Amino acid sequence: MNGLLKGKIKMVKTAYFDQYGRCIPEALMAKVYEQSRRYFSVVQPKINYAETYQRFDRVFDIANDLSLQEFERRAEAILNVLSDTGITQSVGVPIILPKADYSDIGQAIDDIYLKAVQQSFNAMFPDYSFVNHNSSSLAGQFSIASGSRHDKLIDAMKEGVVVAYFFPCLLEYSVPAAIEQISHLPEQFLLAGGFDTAAAFIGNPDLLVRKDGYAPLLWMSGLNVETEGVGYHFESYGYDLTFNRRVHLAKVAEYWASSLVVLG
Repeated sequence: MNGLLKGKIKMVKTAYFDQYGRCIPEALMAKVYEQSRRYFSVVQPKINYAETYQRFDRVFDIANDLSLQEFERRAEAILNVLSDTGITQSVGVPIILPKADYSDIGQAIDDIYLKAVQQSFNAMFPDYSFVNHNSSSLAGQFSIASGSRHDKLIDAMKEGVVVAYFFPCLLEYSVPAAIEQISHLPEQFLLAGGFDTAAAFIGNPDLLVRKDGYAPLLWMSGLNVETEGVGYHFESYGYDLTFNRRVHLAKVAEYWASSLVVLG
């Protein structure tokens, strides 16, 4: 069992998250909107463990290493532990990451994860598109952001297949504020980077689809980019899904969000 080891789970206070599951900013120096009007928000997709598992198995071939029953058991165990924390009022989706030790994070995102996102998205939405607007190679572009705890997810992937829950609950945070907020949260909360954010769309391609409003873009805030003040993100454009590079300059915008991950 990765991350949330039995007998070592820390319970957290509801005060870390508001009634909608948004992570409450805690005396941050970096830029963040203290209050959200929830104009840009994510709608909870329907969770079907069998369908989600099949999507991951199609791209990662994980059936020999993780059964559907074990996936569901481990994912539900995460939610059970977090049921009194407030974060379960947020949108959350279960993810699977294969056992892997990648020498270059960006190269793996390019060669494996973005292609897997495209495969899952096109299968669910044949009339729409996943568009990778980034024309240059991601090789050598990324390192783990200091203070993000994202290294725990990378280390867990080296040990075995990871099951986790992904929560896009850092709404209206700048990228530096999302990293800073991690220091105020209990240790099981990790800042999402590239593999886990991509996995959220592999398992639930409809994560940012909204027919009655607007969804935020999701930064890969757990990763530093070689060029300071620049980040990569997933964003909906109409009913299409896009991946792109954007200058953020440590600023904040109402439609920007980052995500937390809890391992199980």
